[in-house]
Amino acid sequence: MDELLQMAAIARRHYIGGQTRLEIADELGLSRFKVARLLDAAVRAGVVKIQVQLPGSVDADVSLRLRDRFEIDRAIVVTPQSDSSKGVRDAIGQATALFLEDTLTERDVLGVSSGRTIDAAASHLRRLPPCAVVQLSGMSGNLNENSVDVLRRISTVAGGEAQAFYAPLILASSSAAEELRQDPNISRAFSCFPKVTTALVAIGSWSPPESRLHDELTPANRKALYKKGVCADIGGRVVNEAGKPIAILDDRILAISIEELRAIPHVVAAAGGTRKIAAIRSVLRSGIVNTLITDDAVAQALLSEPK
Repeated sequence: MDELLQMAAIARRHYIGGQTRLEIADELGLSRFKVARLLDAAVRAGVVKIQVQLPGSVDADVSLRLRDRFEIDRAIVVTPQSDSSKGVRDAIGQATALFLEDTLTERDVLGVSSGRTIDAAASHLRRLPPCAVVQLSGMSGNLNENSVDVLRRISTVAGGEAQAFYAPLILASSSAAEELRQDPNISRAFSCFPKVTTALVAIGSWSPPESRLHDELTPANRKALYKKGVCADIGGRVVNEAGKPIAILDDRILAISIEELRAIPHVVAAAGGTRKIAAIRSVLRSGIVNTLITDDAVAQALLSEPK
């Protein structure tokens, strides 16, 4: 019992009090080697129990494998409690919110596009440094989930400057889109794109269709894009299976360009669900994304494919 009590006293000083082995040795009149042996013995005896746990049910091993497989800076793979679409989005949204809270600084400029998963991330945000927030794409979807409302909610948490523009994602003609680009408020927002240091973007799927951009287009526009091999959209821009941009509607879209996205130091894509596996794969092939936040089903499917 005396030895167990000594183990507990040393372990409390080291693991809870933050004292070094040398500081404990000086205080208790022991050698630092004796302190080290007792700390090891405390773990073996069960006096100290070490638990490795990441927030939001993050799978560390699969995350690292996915990162290495696609040669990106970071992958965060979560295991949702529910495999429903809402459950998957909520789990990814929670992990995305934690990631932004841990990585953003007041010197950053956060760019935000629209998407249901980004909406989920916004709902989980509790604190952010007072960084600037910029809208990256025009409005689509319902009033509670469009890019302006998401930007408003994120900037409210951050408390920094917000740059929004009230315009649709897709216009009926290139001339209408060009006219809107000349609007002072819209041109001011677009001029902020080069200042963005971190972009948070969603990934839309086209086969099967699960994309706000897809839903906003006419059947004729969709047919034209399918003929070009469209597979996914990111930040309002479309790419094919190989991740190559398809530019046929670019002059009608009010959003950050692919070239401007590539220039941003840190592009975070938050997307999941098995319906989006092909879309996520194509976006990873594009080389635009530095960080992917997704779910375990998508990660395992991507890892099971031959290189």
